[in-house]
Order: sequence, then C-alpha cells, then structure tokens
Amino acid sequence: MSLKLKVLAAAFAFSFSFSATAAPRTYIAPAAERDAARAIADAYRGLSSKIPLELYDVDGLAESLDYDVATAADFVRDNIAYDPYLGVMRGPEGTISASAGSSWDQAVLLAALINSMAGEAMIVKGTLEKKDAERLLQVSFKDRAPLATGLMVEDVTEALKPFVPRSRLDEIIAEARDMEQNADENTLAADRDVSQLVKSLSASLATAGISIAQTDAAQTDRLVAQIAEEYVWVRYRNTPNDPWVDVHPAFQNAAAPKVEPEQFIAGTVPDDRLHKIEIRLEIERKTGDKLERISIMSPYSRPAANLALTQIDIGIAPDTVRSDGEAAYFIPIMNQAPAERGQAFTLQGLTASAEDVAAGPAIFATVGSKYGDALGGLDETTGKADTAPRLSGVILTVVHISPGGASTSTERRLTDFRQEMPESPSRLVSFHGVIDVDVGPENGARAIKDTLESAADFARILPYYKGIVEGKITPEDAASHPAFEADQSISSWTEMLTLGSIFNQNGKHDRWLVRTGPMVSMRRVQHVANTKGIMRQTIDIITDGTLSLAHTNGTVFVNPTGNFEQGIRTTIAEHALGSGPTTSDWRLRDVTAVLPDLASLKAWSDQANVSLLVRDRLNDDFEQGSVLVLLEHESTPLWWRIDTRTGQTLGMGPNGGEVTKEYAAFLKSASSAVTAFGIGYASYSCEASYPDNPSMRVCCLAGNLLIAAGAGKFVAAANANWASRITELGASGLAYLTGALGTEIVYGGIVGAAIPLPDYVCRAVLE
Repeated sequence: MSLKLKVLAAAFAFSFSFSATAAPRTYIAPAAERDAARAIADAYRGLSSKIPLELYDVDGLAESLDYDVATAADFVRDNIAYDPYLGVMRGPEGTISASAGSSWDQAVLLAALINSMAGEAMIVKGTLEKKDAERLLQVSFKDRAPLATGLMVEDVTEALKPFVPRSRLDEIIAEARDMEQNADENTLAADRDVSQLVKSLSASLATAGISIAQTDAAQTDRLVAQIAEEYVWVRYRNTPNDPWVDVHPAFQNAAAPKVEPEQFIAGTVPDDRLHKIEIRLEIERKTGDKLERISIMSPYSRPAANLALTQIDIGIAPDTVRSDGEAAYFIPIMNQAPAERGQAFTLQGLTASAEDVAAGPAIFATVGSKYGDALGGLDETTGKADTAPRLSGVILTVVHISPGGASTSTERRLTDFRQEMPESPSRLVSFHGVIDVDVGPENGARAIKDTLESAADFARILPYYKGIVEGKITPEDAASHPAFEADQSISSWTEMLTLGSIFNQNGKHDRWLVRTGPMVSMRRVQHVANTKGIMRQTIDIITDGTLSLAHTNGTVFVNPTGNFEQGIRTTIAEHALGSGPTTSDWRLRDVTAVLPDLASLKAWSDQANVSLLVRDRLNDDFEQGSVLVLLEHESTPLWWRIDTRTGQTLGMGPNGGEVTKEYAAFLKSASSAVTAFGIGYASYSCEASYPDNPSMRVCCLAGNLLIAAGAGKFVAAANANWASRITELGASGLAYLTGALGTEIVYGGIVGAAIPLPDYVCRAVLE
C-alpha cells in the first residue's frame, strides 16, 4: 500500500457531520462491529490520556512545578526561548508548546503561571536602549533544546496493535524507523531542490535587472527599534507581604537590562498588542454588467493565539439536494452551525436572514418579486433577462491584524460564475473548509491530543459508514441517523502537523527563521469529482509572515535571501500536502516571463487570454508589492509571487444569545442537509465513474466518505524525498506512525470488511 494511502495522521476524526435531530432510523450495526469500534475508540482515548498536560497546559505546567512561584520564574527564564516578533501571537498555551515566544508571550505565560499558583504578577512595559535591543536580538540565536514529545513509539504500537495484523504492525514500525534513519538524507534532498529553484529564479530575476539582497540594514534597524519599543517583563510577588521582584525572561541568563517602567498591566492584554485573524464570507451578485458584493455573515474575528488552539470549520451548505442535484438555497456555516447573522442565498444572488428562511424558501420568492419589479420584471417565458440578477461568486477574505493595528487582507474567490453559470452550479458553490492558524513550531502535544480525541469520536461511527458503503443506509438516512449525532466539534487537520517543521526550517547556527505573523492555511473540499470519481480537495496557504535573520561576527541582520529560500521550501511542501499532479510540480516548470509592473502584467494576461479568476489573482498578488515570475503555461498557470525587498515568496495559482424557535428549525435543516449533501455527492460521483465495476465503486465510495467526513487526502509525512527531519520520532513521526496504524484500522473496517478487495484494486482510486 502506498504511503499516500497509509497516512491519515491519526484519525479520520476531522468529521464534518453536524448534530442531527430527526427521528432515529432503524438500522443498527451488528453488535460485533459496534464492539470493535468501541474498542478502537477506547484505544485512541487511552493514548490521548498519556500525553502530559505540562507540554501544553498552564495548569498542568503549574502542577509539574509544584506551584512554586520562584520555580515558575526560573522555568520560563531558562526553558522558554526568545523569538523576536511583536506582541502576543502564541498565548500562554502556545508558548509552552513552542518552548519559545516574544517578550510579550513569555511575560503572559509567566504571569499566568504565577497567578495560577495564587501569587501576584503584572506585566511591565518599558523601552529598551538600542544596545540592549541589539543584545536581545542576539539572544534569539542561543541553542535550543529539542521540543519534547508527548508519546513514545511503544505507547502507540501497544495501544493499536490489537487492531492491526502483526505483520503489518512490524512493517509500519520499520517504515517509521526508516523515516527517522533517512532524515538527514531527506533533508539534504530538500535543500538541493530548494537550492536549484533559488538559482533558477535568481537567474530569471537577474535577467530582468532584479535582485534580492543578502542584507537589509534599514529593515534591521526597524526591527531593533520595534524590539526596544515593544519590550515587556514581569513583576511578581508570592504574597502581599513580600517585596516585588522583577524578572526578565526574554534575556534568559544574560544580564538583565536597565529599563524604566512605563506601563503596568495587571489584567488582560491590551487589544492592540494581539495578533488577530478576521474571516469574512461574501457573495457577489451580477446584474447586467454590474457586480456587487454582499456580506453573508458577521466577520469572525479572534486572537491568533486562540485560533491556534483549534481549527475553524467553514463552509457553504445547501438546504437540501433536489433530484437534479441542485439546491434551493445555501447557508454559510461556521464551526458546525449557521454563521452568526448568516444570510442564506440563492443562485440568483438573492439573500435573506436565517430566521426568515426558516419559515421556508418562499421568502426568496417575495424577495425575488420585489427585486424583479424594481428591474422591470423578468422575462416571463424563459425566466431570464439581461437585467436579471444571478450569483457570480463566493469570496473568502482573511485579514491578519498585527499589533499596532496594521492589517493585511487576502482574498480567495472560491466560486467564479462571472462569465457564465455552469451546469450543476450547486456543487461548485457548496464546500467544506478547515482553516488552520499556525503560530510556529510546536511539540505537537495539543494537536495530537485533539487528533486522538477526534479519532475516538470517528471510530464509533465506523460501522455506520460501512453500512453506507454496503447500501444498508442511504445518504439521506445517514444525515439523521442517531450514530451521526455525536459531537464532532474538534476539527483536526494534521497535514500541517505532519509536515509542519518544513514551514519553520531552522537548524543553522548562523540563520534563524522567525514567524512574524501566523500562517493561515485552508483545506477545502468541493463535491466535484475527478476522472476517478474522487471529490476535489485543495490545500491553500493564505497568509504566511516570516522573517529570516542571519548572524555573522556578533551582528544580527535581516536576510531577505533567507526569506526567499523559505518561501520556495514552503511552496514545495504545500504542493506535496495537496498531492498535486506531476505536471504542476514547481520543480519541473520553466520560467517563461518576469512581470515587474502593471503594464507587463496586462500584456501577458491579454496575450495568454487567461480567465477573469487568474487575472484577479495576478492583480491581487501584484498589488502586494511583488514581482511575478510566470511558469510555463500548461493547463493551469502557476507563478511565483516575490517581494524583492523582504524576500517574502510564495508559489501561487488560481485555486484559496437567544435563538428563536424558527432559527432552531433552520439549524436542524442546515445540519442534516450538509451531511446528506456530502455523502450524496460522494455516492453520485462513484456511481457515475464505475457503473459496471462494483469493486472500484466501493473503493471510490469509501475514499469519498473519508474525504466528506473531513479525513482529507491520504498524505504521508514523508511522501516525497524532501520530507522534514524527524528526530527520535517526534510529533511528525508519531503522527505518521499513528496515522499509518489508523489507516489500516479504518481501511479494513470500511472497505475490507464490506467487500474483500486486494490492495491493487483500490490503489488507483485512493492515491
């Protein structure tokens, strides 16, 4: 079995099912299958309970420090490294997980620990002298201990071996060990790939008279000034009768600076010191030649530190699916419920509040009538007119708000009907996305724990997914079956965990990569099948803020070239995570054009006759102050977006209170419709692709069910020769091992138990 199929990274737990409230259905899985599923769930929960709390939890860490305030101060000073980014990005839990943080994150963690120990702590803000800020920047280059691992190999194999044949267990363990032993070779291969692309792109830029600097003195000076202005430390005491003690954890064991207090913060962190992420969903309506955007939900805004603790479910769900596969209207979904102040909408681009729609789709007839009257009416014969409104797009916007208030906004047009309305538009409008906010390398403990808990939830439903494959439950019945009522609120998408260290490649004593803002990425599933009947999934990095630093002769400086290399590495990793086809491999396409200005961009777009969607993406990238490097145009154009000043680089492509009774009824409708829609199209695609091949149809259906449930593609932690370094099977290695074993369990439970199938039959479908 291929590596792509082997790794579902610990759990087919990324469920997209919603709590259904309809009457129970009659099908009950056989007792033996239910008992087996319960045993698997118990095994996953047993593994979860083994992960030490002190690796990711403030109270757990306080307990491990015996609730001693002075010990807590020593621990943060000695064990939490300094990273030179601004404000609070990781929060106390994230700082524990990363064993590193800014002066703000270090102080927030220490204050939280002391307060949990019944001590008293406050954060103190002051301005460092320039020499101390430069000294602090050098502290970030101190050697760091490897991140702790929450589980041992033996823990995983012992817990899951009852469910996997001994021969396969031995094979999987051997594969994981091979990954570990080949880590150096794989890392060197990755470096070779990156180096070749750096040379190729640099040569193309040089031909256009463009270069990326090795150093940037002005940016270095700005960074030093920001570090000085942003500096905080902690003042604490054990009891009200004790004297106050100042501790400067950012400087670790170096001499503490002399700095005057300017502000004391005893409560919550000021809002303007937080990194925040805001998510918006809009539809676009076209009326004649006019395009207008309409918000379909309240902006969803949270601190990045909070979002890094979990993942965000987002999607567009149909109300129901008619016999022709189309929907009457659609609902924006956030975290498994209709979005706050959500606006349902139709393919005509008409909108109505969720509460109104709960009364029935007739509300749209009223809205449409009023709209039609204002336009002079629709054509009575065809129902169409040049002036008739219609849906032309669904647009996702992600905004990163930095400490101080500066913001960066990135758009992704998820649906593009501007030129024409396609056949089966409902499938293109509907999608399920999981948004992940990464704030830097971590020990993986909290992510693996969530994954294991999700795996336990999903395992309990396995017999009923098997029932769908066997035809004992229809997709419509599955939406309201009691087996699917369990809370699936934990959303775990582990591709970013299993290859996460690639996005934070470090290890060189003279170079250091700092995450200056969260990396926001999205896994999106649309119910559009490929030629093999498998639904389409894309992985898209939406925002990615990094800063490369270099250290030479006792001096630290900003290194744009290092950022350039990191962007290339990130792009190659993203490509493998999405299991893109060979034809779109960034390493195989040649450069065809360098576009340094708007005139050259327009000329190329006109000559290539690219779609509106591609033009939009190109223009958006160019507006961010970038040079675009086009690659040879096959079926889909690809390009490198390069900010030649900072070196920021990324490969791009066209594809990124009280509730009324009526609202409760609407929630029920949305919940069942989402599940039925996903499973329904999963079934439809496979029936269409394999009408005369029952074995392949079952394989296809099993693969689609896992994708619809949120399991994602079957991606390995080492599915390419540049896989990340794995030291003693850390977080990535454990995710591989647990996922490989989990795949054996689920693959056998869903497919193998339904129809005995040789491995080679399913490989072509599920890879």
